Amino acid sequence: MTSKEEIARNILNLLSNNFNDSQLRVIENALYLNLKDYELSQKNTETALTADINPDARAYQMFFVAKKIEGLSENSLKYYATVLRQFFGVINKPLSAIQTDDIRYFFATKQNVTLTTVNNMRRVLLSFFTWLCNEEYVTKNPVLKIKNIKQPKILKKPFSQTEIEELRDACNNLRDRAIIEVLLSTGMRCSELCAANRSDIDFSTGEILVTGKGNKQRICYLNAPASKRLKDYLENRNDDYRAMFVSLLNKGNVIQDNRLQKGGVLILTKNIGNAAGVENTHPHRFRRTAATMALQRGMPVEQVRVMLGHEKIDTTMRYAITADDTVKHSHQKFM
Repeated sequence: MTSKEEIARNILNLLSNNFNDSQLRVIENALYLNLKDYELSQKNTETALTADINPDARAYQMFFVAKKIEGLSENSLKYYATVLRQFFGVINKPLSAIQTDDIRYFFATKQNVTLTTVNNMRRVLLSFFTWLCNEEYVTKNPVLKIKNIKQPKILKKPFSQTEIEELRDACNNLRDRAIIEVLLSTGMRCSELCAANRSDIDFSTGEILVTGKGNKQRICYLNAPASKRLKDYLENRNDDYRAMFVSLLNKGNVIQDNRLQKGGVLILTKNIGNAAGVENTHPHRFRRTAATMALQRGMPVEQVRVMLGHEKIDTTMRYAITADDTVKHSHQKFM
């Protein structure tokens, strides 16, 4: 990394808690434009600000600055930090001294976690060491030789039509019914549902502007049941909160706009499932159900990818793996 890049990253790191991702990108571009024609060198004195900073610690900080600028969500940044703290708690070596066997040893200590968790940890370490290589903090990526662990493919069933009706009947207020219908119509993520505002809805076109992973926006669409239930819920609210869905318990929290949080959605969907006698009821299963219904009814998989906000169609194809009764229905229809 050149001295100009290092200075720019240090400045961005100092500003990262006070500016959002878009503002940080503008600042980053301004820094590089203004420093372009200058040659910079570090002052050779023991009192210089950066003289006593551990290079590995600096690399660690700069990695998170870079990921924040790239648009990684706060939840993802927290997960990355958790994995890396666990890793360095086991492997206490300088970055340049870490070898592939160290990575393998770290995974070997994870005896009580699922294969999915191990693969997710590998993904974080791969991202970290790839960035270190690209920025020339290290010369080799020790994670490259370690492949994803093959996992058994477990069929994750969507809700059946009967289960959907049971869930609808189990809702005891306008908000919960609206949430279920919006999730089934749009397939949006739980975090996207919680982040949506009233101003993002256009009932005349049946559209909701959704901000997904990496702050990328897309349009989701409301079918007739979702549009009606959401409209009924909003018209019966007598508050000025911006949030599309608000908490029924945390009233008066002006700072948070009384916004319904992910934990609240997890609890309410679980409670609705318990009341309906439908096992494994959670927000992501509504997303899977929305995708499966769209595919069953003939929506091209590329359009389903756009609806769900997936970067790669391979991710969407996981939703095309449906239950045996769905295959049976299709067989009876087409064969």
